[in-house]
Amino acid sequence: MTTDKDGLVESVSTRPANESEMTNFPDILDEAGIEKGIRVLYDKGADSEKNRQALRTRGLKDGVMRKKPKGKEMTYWSKVRNRLISRRRFVTERTFGTIKRVYGMGRARYIGIAKVQGELVLKSMAYNMKRALNLYKKLQPNCV
Repeated sequence: MTTDKDGLVESVSTRPANESEMTNFPDILDEAGIEKGIRVLYDKGADSEKNRQALRTRGLKDGVMRKKPKGKEMTYWSKVRNRLISRRRFVTERTFGTIKRVYGMGRARYIGIAKVQGELVLKSMAYNMKRALNLYKKLQPNCV
């Protein structure tokens, strides 16, 4: 799932539970259709040289949080970088949490990728409508 800076869902991709999104990172980038020059914010699970290279070849900026090196301390600048990325990633994480908690996507209701994809798209559309209304109310405080 990709979101914009306001937390509205832009695209949804569904994969089998036995496939890791981290090993399919390049495919996920292609499916998302992200414009060149955009910073891709992602959690520490995607921190690998292969994934950084996938971002570079697609003209995307690296916003992947860094893992702590095994047996070593994390550098000061890596900690600062992760903190700055976290401040922007909360928008996306809030979207995931709301869809999971409020719209019941903690578990898929259907069997099969196509049906689960349809369910997720419909729930994302419902989330976007509610989120857009709240954003509109914030911009127009004297309405509704």
